[in-house]
Amino acid sequence: MAKNRYAPKPVEEVFQGMSVSNKLRTFASQTAKQTELQQAVELALGPILIKKCRVSHYQNGTLFIEAASATLATRLNYMRMDILSAVRQAGYPECIQVKISSSPDAQTRFAVKEKQTAYQTSNNSAKRQMSEQTAEHLNAIAENAPQGLKEKLQRLAKHAGKV
Repeated sequence: MAKNRYAPKPVEEVFQGMSVSNKLRTFASQTAKQTELQQAVELALGPILIKKCRVSHYQNGTLFIEAASATLATRLNYMRMDILSAVRQAGYPECIQVKISSSPDAQTRFAVKEKQTAYQTSNNSAKRQMSEQTAEHLNAIAENAPQGLKEKLQRLAKHAGKV
């Protein structure tokens, strides 16, 4: 019987005998550290600027931040000391410098994230309601419409005033 190359492999085989628990533990701690740093930078920058930048990584006392544009990177460079003090207050006193870079790819990633959150908030928070005037217009259009469309328009007009 032929071997199924799409069959799932055990984690041990993927990591080829390395200690999986140590790798996963290291990955989890790095992710937690990056989340803490992102929150500290958010406190320093505010909700508007943080939408266009993110913590790239932290290495040897240097915090790397990726900005969506060169203009924003310049603005963040002016705020470098505020960012540095916020990171130190968040529990990283060994942080000695902040490096800010701009990436053309970052703009598309941030735009996709913004569109997703805008869609989610508009879907969840804003309930639309049909006005009585719209219902009257639908009924007026339905008078001259073919029978199948007439029924659908009248059914739609009944939703006026409902939440």
